[in-house]
Amino acid sequence: MVKRIYRGWLTGLLFGLLDPLTAMGRTVDVYLLGGQSNMQGIAKIKNLPLEWSGTQVVPHAFFWNGIRFEPFVLGKTKTSAREGEFGPELGFALAMATAERSIFLIKYHASGQPLHHGWNGNRWMGGGPAPDRRNFYSGEKPGDGNQGILYTKMLKRFRIGIDLLKDQGHTPVVRGFLWMQGEQDSKNEESATTYAASLKRLHRRIAEDLNLEKPLPMAFGQVLPHQPSLGRFTHRDEIRSQMAAAGATSGRPEAIVGARMVSTDGFGMRSDTVHYNAAGQLRLGKDFAVAIKQLCAEE
Repeated sequence: MVKRIYRGWLTGLLFGLLDPLTAMGRTVDVYLLGGQSNMQGIAKIKNLPLEWSGTQVVPHAFFWNGIRFEPFVLGKTKTSAREGEFGPELGFALAMATAERSIFLIKYHASGQPLHHGWNGNRWMGGGPAPDRRNFYSGEKPGDGNQGILYTKMLKRFRIGIDLLKDQGHTPVVRGFLWMQGEQDSKNEESATTYAASLKRLHRRIAEDLNLEKPLPMAFGQVLPHQPSLGRFTHRDEIRSQMAAAGATSGRPEAIVGARMVSTDGFGMRSDTVHYNAAGQLRLGKDFAVAIKQLCAEE
């Protein structure tokens, strides 16, 4: 994978210097990324192998910065909350982008935040869905007043990026959704033991809210691989079981058609045993790409 950067350096540099939106209208591949801190990525670029020192163009990959799609240049393109850090987008782009099929990435992250409607940020409220809660709850239908604040923000970011491509005369096709989240939901029994249902709703509702014409392949990572987990993750086993059940091939009632779980067992971790280090984030992105390719091959 490292060698690929160097083989594609000149091609990537030339391609990266061109604004992809100035080309004639074409069908373009869009991938959506969402989740909390391991999607944000706190892995350090400086901890990548020495071959990665300096700025490096990731060939044929473009990242939405909130204003435009910029060429993905490691060490220059800000893909995490802080400069010098990265998430799974790097490994994913290296595995997915080709000269024949450029990719356009739109990412939204909110560190430490929940999916289940019972959460309001890091405070458990319980009860039924309610408005103005800080979570990724998608609601049951378009325009649902109980949609979580984070879901609304994520959806807005996705739409703006997609709409820009349309405005430029392109035909954007959403090829996949990558989700890395769940640590917060593991801190309560209800949100942990119903995680598969929450994930299924999220998968369905994103496709509905974006008016996607084709099924949406979804790859999601299994959280909390380190055992024993920190004490605050009180229902680690339950949420990991729910995630395993949610994969399309699990054979369990909770299985989600069009979804594939990525096991993170054995991934490199930071000393906090929660977040992935540079090697772990590279592997996460690469395995996301494998999962998406498998799902697309099954269509």
